[in-house]
Amino acid sequence: PRIGGFSLLAGIVTAILFEIPLAAGFFIGGLPVFLTGITEDVSNKIPPLFRLSASIISAIILVWIFSLQLTANGIPLLNSLFSIKFIALIITILSIALMAQSINIIDGLNGLSIGATLIMIASIGIIAFNNGDSELTQFSWFFFTCLLGLFIFNFPRGFLFVGDGGAYLLGCIIAVMAILLAERNYNVSSFACLLIVSYPIYETVRSFIRRTLDKNTNFSIADDRHLHNFVYKFVLKLINLNDTNQNKIWMPNAIAGASCCALPAIASIVAIIFQTNMPILVLCLFVILILYEICLFLLKRV
Repeated sequence: PRIGGFSLLAGIVTAILFEIPLAAGFFIGGLPVFLTGITEDVSNKIPPLFRLSASIISAIILVWIFSLQLTANGIPLLNSLFSIKFIALIITILSIALMAQSINIIDGLNGLSIGATLIMIASIGIIAFNNGDSELTQFSWFFFTCLLGLFIFNFPRGFLFVGDGGAYLLGCIIAVMAILLAERNYNVSSFACLLIVSYPIYETVRSFIRRTLDKNTNFSIADDRHLHNFVYKFVLKLINLNDTNQNKIWMPNAIAGASCCALPAIASIVAIIFQTNMPILVLCLFVILILYEICLFLLKRV
């Protein structure tokens, strides 16, 4: 059930056969991290550091293929830093690798990682279409359709999962799409792209800080202190499963997964509406992060 990532890779291969723009680059660049992740799905023997290294290798290849480089246009304090090409390239590579880890971290409930990714891909596709970026629009909607096919088997009952291989591949693709959206369309603010991916990125950064401060935490072992874990526990209390409805054990999982998708949905809608307005986008980014913290604070006390 953890090899759903193969369907995503098959989707990219199909996109290549149909000559969909950008597909070949995503296939070549995403292969190292996908193969590493899918091997972990099958064997459970790939060390976390090795998987992180594979995501960095894929990020380097993707940066080279697509000539990617993050910029900080409109941000005076960062513009001079990003103007140094070596630093900009390092930050770009680490950003892609971080996004690969981020999708894997939120892959804990039925429909959450795939549903959140569907929302992010759709919003990127809509903004690309609005700005006349036909290549990014074509790939966005083709890959959206491929992912939707997997979503049917993943939600609500969870018959098939993307696994590490699929999650890492999704993360790399989303990161590159977000960077390309800002690079190729000068009217689109970089903060619109950051807002779209804010939920998984913030979840990962927050988890890293939390685990760093907690000396009893092992970085290599997954824990249950993410937002989606607390949402699941809350829903589980509400539904109160017993011996008479044990056949519906999937229900709280699916409800919690759908509920968590509200954050990326809100962020993406705001990004689409205010895609060129940097001040409002920055404000909305802070609002999303505050909303995350409020939800987590309340759920911990239920």
